[in-house]
Amino acid sequence: MFWINWLLDPGQRKRLEAFRQAERPVVLMGRGHSGTRVLSWACAHLGLNLGTGDDLATGDPTDTKFTAKVKRIAQRELGRREGAEVCDRDIWKFAAAAHEYFQGLGAPRGLWGWKFPETYLVAPLVARTFPGSRFLHVVRDGRDIAFKTHLTDNPRRRIGRRILARSSALESPRHIQAAASWKYQVDSFDRLRQELPRDRVCDLRFEDLCLKPMEVMSQVCEFLGLEMTEPCKRYLETEINTAKVGQYRENDPALVSQVEERIGDTLRRWRYL
Repeated sequence: MFWINWLLDPGQRKRLEAFRQAERPVVLMGRGHSGTRVLSWACAHLGLNLGTGDDLATGDPTDTKFTAKVKRIAQRELGRREGAEVCDRDIWKFAAAAHEYFQGLGAPRGLWGWKFPETYLVAPLVARTFPGSRFLHVVRDGRDIAFKTHLTDNPRRRIGRRILARSSALESPRHIQAAASWKYQVDSFDRLRQELPRDRVCDLRFEDLCLKPMEVMSQVCEFLGLEMTEPCKRYLETEINTAKVGQYRENDPALVSQVEERIGDTLRRWRYL
């Protein structure tokens, strides 16, 4: 009943429209296990309000009502790769969820946003809902991702099964399923990027963040119009684990070759091959 009531309320619709047009959330985009947690905490130490707390190591918002709504919307919006394909009804639902989340943050006047991997699946919806939204987009070597597990490549999870079906990987070995899921999500965002002005997207590679953290975060500061802070410097100096770079080398080279064959075009586009 909540959604029906607000959809029929012209006053609330008008307030949500004003909110959509006025706010410029910063959204961290990336597939799970791609380094979004590290980027989230680095940005939080810059002063970007991402709704997370010290008790949540993932860097996700502590507002689980908001993240649960993102998950539900992602189930419906999966497969819509362009802004024009987005369902208008979901724009308003997402706007309402984001507005409630924004109010829960205290309606900040400074930069605000969130990091939640499932948002990567609905990037066109975010872009349509907030014309002024900006994206910090982080990609990690798909060969590393191929030997990890996530709900978006798990055939026993609804969202994972749908992604694998779209990737023709439902019956594939686990490392190929994970690689195909990575490719599907990265390719989807790359396609959306073609619709967006350059100043709305800042692309980062996880490996660069690990090996050149100050350089990468200086790029982020410039994109966001923020100054580097001492807390962010300390975080970069103490919390970056360079051992996470190139972890795929710990696996059977034959399996790595299979992954490279399956997702090679995307790996090349992101300079991994």
